[in-house]
Amino acid sequence: MKQLTAMLERTADGAMVVDERGRIVLWNRSAERLLGFRATDVVGRFCRDVMRGETLSGHPLCSPSCPIGARVARGGGVRQFDMQTHTKDGRVVWLNVSSLPVPSRKRGAFLVAHLFRDITKQATVSHLVEELHAMACPIQVRPPASSCRASMPDIPAALPLSPREREILRRLATGERAADMAMALGIKPKTVRNHIQRLLEKLGAHSRLQALALAFRPGIRFPSPARRDA
Repeated sequence: MKQLTAMLERTADGAMVVDERGRIVLWNRSAERLLGFRATDVVGRFCRDVMRGETLSGHPLCSPSCPIGARVARGGGVRQFDMQTHTKDGRVVWLNVSSLPVPSRKRGAFLVAHLFRDITKQATVSHLVEELHAMACPIQVRPPASSCRASMPDIPAALPLSPREREILRRLATGERAADMAMALGIKPKTVRNHIQRLLEKLGAHSRLQALALAFRPGIRFPSPARRDA
């Protein structure tokens, strides 16, 4: 256990170790920085009471019958999973969690090490895009992309985008591929990619998902192109 503790204290990921009863026996400094709880706040408490984990859609994940602990108890492996939780001050944080069993010398006992990292930015962008798709295409059987675009919310007029870039952005929001856009618009796929790159630069976005989240989120202010170039 001393060797494990030393190793987990050196990792940049938040880390906690939980026993077979679901009680926290180790909480590293990265976990303190990430979630705000000190080791003295959580060691000895049930993991479920500290993390209060939920799926990204808001359904409870942590419970007395923890599926992670049950799988490890049966000798099974655990894959990565995403969950949302709260910091000590109540802020919502989305985590990617990797879990692995830790050998124990006690018969019938086991430990599980959970390593977690903050994915709040990525998850927020993805969640916003999912909401946008649901707003535009709420039925399960997906309609043609053209009808999705017709029901999209308007792209704010303040955005420094050309008419062609706005059209490309609306098609991105429906999940249309660059090759399909090129065919529909009568231009080359390379030209579509150039338009996408320019609109990303104008919005200050690092990805297509972030561009969609920025463009369709109400209340976002964008600097003018002249000011951005300054």
